Amino acid sequence: MSADPFRHLAGSRTWGAVREMNAVETMFWRGSTSSGMDVNLVGLHLLDRSPDWNRLVAKHEWVARVAPLLRSRPVEPPLRAGRPFWVNDPYFDVQHHLRRVRLPAPGSHRQLLDFAQAFSMTPFPAGWPLWEAVLVEGVNDHEAAYLLKLHHSLTDGTGASQLVHLLTDAQEVPPHPELPPPAAPGRARANRGLLLAGRLVRVAGGLARGVRRLPVTRAARSTAGPGDRRPVRVRSRDLLRLLPLLRPTLSALARATVLPSIPPSPLLAGRSRRAWFDMLEVPFEALRAAGKAAGGTFNDAYLAALAGGFDRYHRRFGMVSEALPALLPISVRRPGAVAGGNHLASSRFVLPTGEQSTTQRVRLINDRVAAIRNGPTLHALGLLSRPITPLPPSWVGHIATQMFRDNDLLASNFAGIKKPIYLAGAKVTAIQPYAPLLCGAASIALVSYQDKACLGIALDSGAVTEPEVFMTCLRESFDEVLGPPPAGKPPAEQEGVTSGHL
Repeated sequence: MSADPFRHLAGSRTWGAVREMNAVETMFWRGSTSSGMDVNLVGLHLLDRSPDWNRLVAKHEWVARVAPLLRSRPVEPPLRAGRPFWVNDPYFDVQHHLRRVRLPAPGSHRQLLDFAQAFSMTPFPAGWPLWEAVLVEGVNDHEAAYLLKLHHSLTDGTGASQLVHLLTDAQEVPPHPELPPPAAPGRARANRGLLLAGRLVRVAGGLARGVRRLPVTRAARSTAGPGDRRPVRVRSRDLLRLLPLLRPTLSALARATVLPSIPPSPLLAGRSRRAWFDMLEVPFEALRAAGKAAGGTFNDAYLAALAGGFDRYHRRFGMVSEALPALLPISVRRPGAVAGGNHLASSRFVLPTGEQSTTQRVRLINDRVAAIRNGPTLHALGLLSRPITPLPPSWVGHIATQMFRDNDLLASNFAGIKKPIYLAGAKVTAIQPYAPLLCGAASIALVSYQDKACLGIALDSGAVTEPEVFMTCLRESFDEVLGPPPAGKPPAEQEGVTSGHL
């Protein structure tokens, strides 16, 4: 948790500077448009007061100039052959994407979360750039909240954090940035053929590079002399040697993406596709120390606390669950990569929920996460999503839902910001990330802000039918992982889990 992990983005025109969706983004786009899969990311920012509206509009104007993808809309290629392109929206107006509402009195915590969960499930207008923001006033009478919704085809959680950094300031009254010139209006219809032709050229080049990277090709090059410029020929019998590896490789990729890691819990079998939101705050350093003390990391302690919450929830209903199928997104973003976009891998994961001690659970999770990070299936999602993008959109949508079904939990953890930040002059007091359910029973995301680890909990109300009971179980589990407070510490100073009530 560095002081300013995204400082290199300030003033740059890099966020979302891409021309077309990658394979994973296409899968998210087709999954939402063809199958109705929930793929929206929502960030809820609690503010100490209502920000100046004109400053807020001006800030969004600036960010929309700096981040090209915010003023771009998806366009399907001719005959829907392959992945969609991003083209400039000639009718873009930032005030079509930014609005303000006021909660009815008393503007409670539950009212705000109810509004946020309805906001997250509302589809974007057809043909518009895939983002929307709302300033919610009247929170606790005089406070406010800012909601930012992004389609997952725009970015992953890390990219969303980068965008939040562009939207906020390190000072209450920062220097006024120079507004970059507007982009030239695009001609989406006239450019589709040229965009597709450019893609075909890139695909041909990629195939040639792929052949050169094959083991048999590299072996042939190693036998050639240093001055030998003759083309390397890959013989069919050389390729046949790779066939025995094909079946186990495809099987491992399928187990990491399509096939459930273990059968899902019968208690969480229902699906309504209606999200129920709540939030928790945990002391960041205490959770990191708990992970280290148990022989793991901060992320291991976080996952162990989630496992304990699910274990308690099952026991409240007289059921025992030794493990649950989960999906674990992992960022594979490389240094220097274009900001925004999706640079993630995900893998099916067995979450241990049996009667282990906190130390046992942390160590078990640490071993399993390390096996995924260092294993051959880390990039399985990207590898399997590429060959399906040329298929008809309805097929892609169906395959996407199969790749994310039967998960009881999707657990995310994003980098945060240590120092306080401001939005159009209002101080941000907390940040709550809400990741999409993606056909799962629960999606829980964590982001660090100042000295807190802030959790956004999204539950499918058809799967978790008693959300208040689940939240009680989750708080109890985090308290157990954090352990007893240091001896001699006054009760008023003891750190613990809070419900994030406003």
